[in-house]
Amino acid sequence: MKLYNFAFGPYPQRLTIYVAEKGLTDIELIRLDPPTDQTNWPPALLKGLTPASSLPIVVDDDGTVVGQSLAILEYLEDTRPGPDMRGRTPADRAHTRELVTVFDDALSFFALWARHGSLLNRGVDRESRDVAEICAPSYFQKLRLAERMIGDAEFLAGEAVTIADCVAMATLRYVDGFYDVPIPSDCSRLSNWYARFSSRPSVPAHDFPPHQHALARHLMTQTGISIENAHEE
Repeated sequence: MKLYNFAFGPYPQRLTIYVAEKGLTDIELIRLDPPTDQTNWPPALLKGLTPASSLPIVVDDDGTVVGQSLAILEYLEDTRPGPDMRGRTPADRAHTRELVTVFDDALSFFALWARHGSLLNRGVDRESRDVAEICAPSYFQKLRLAERMIGDAEFLAGEAVTIADCVAMATLRYVDGFYDVPIPSDCSRLSNWYARFSSRPSVPAHDFPPHQHALARHLMTQTGISIENAHEE
């Protein structure tokens, strides 16, 4: 199996963390730099390996091609041995999927906030204060929802690592580490989990391109958003 991936970004990081936690050793990692134009993609991607032609992408030994990070996570769970990272019972698996959905939604809101508010995207996407004022509260609301969904267990969905931990950590490391947007102070369980999980060997050190990081930092200041004025009931 080959995994086409790159270090920078929350969707690739989901796979990086998952592969380490799952203990998969039969995957050949092909690490690429984020493309600036089509000439930077490998030839297979230029030919439309997946409809989106975006990373991450898995190519299995039998020729199966899977794109989109959540689909890849599910495919690996279905096809590779190792610890069960969805949950042992139907109720456990449903709870894992609920948490994955919450953090995936949170990332979608955050991406819109950053895309239309960060200096990093100035001149690429239309700057919009309205988008920031809508999406920032929605992002924080999703984190507060997650706070209500998790308990005091070691991991988000219980006593074992699940896909939910991988998705949540990739999201929060990107938002906090790259854009300097912290977890709200009223999300104590989520903050405690984040501190614990950040120290696990599966979580790689930050590998942000310095120029891009300099432009992305302090997103809240750039867009005039604070956690307090972004509170959404």
